[in-house]
Amino acid sequence: MANPPNFADVQTILFTITASQDDIQERIEIYGRHDAQGRYSWETEQELLTSIANPHGKGDVRLIPNLNYAAMTDDEITKQCTLVSKLSPGADGSDPAMPPLSPATARRYARPDELATIRDWLRTLPYPRGF
Repeated sequence: MANPPNFADVQTILFTITASQDDIQERIEIYGRHDAQGRYSWETEQELLTSIANPHGKGDVRLIPNLNYAAMTDDEITKQCTLVSKLSPGADGSDPAMPPLSPATARRYARPDELATIRDWLRTLPYPRGF
């Protein structure tokens, strides 16, 4: 059996789909679009696990709610974890909400195997977490 995914695997996926792996300024712009108060980031595991999104000033949304993902099905994780929900296609087949694509960038949507990696990483998280 292969090793379970870790934060570095998830971080690589986020860097890749946002086309920001080599450009911290681009990531800062992405983070700022999601929360002007600077509570949104995936620079470290702690930052990702505590990220709050508030992109339009309509209320704080925890990117990764403090839930027991180990006990959840793929569908439950997709519905209850904002990160996975926003990266996943809609139930009607509509495009994912994140990342926003632009012809001027190399951004792309997460592939099914990348979404599976993120869900499998979530399942490895301790519960409850102290933050």
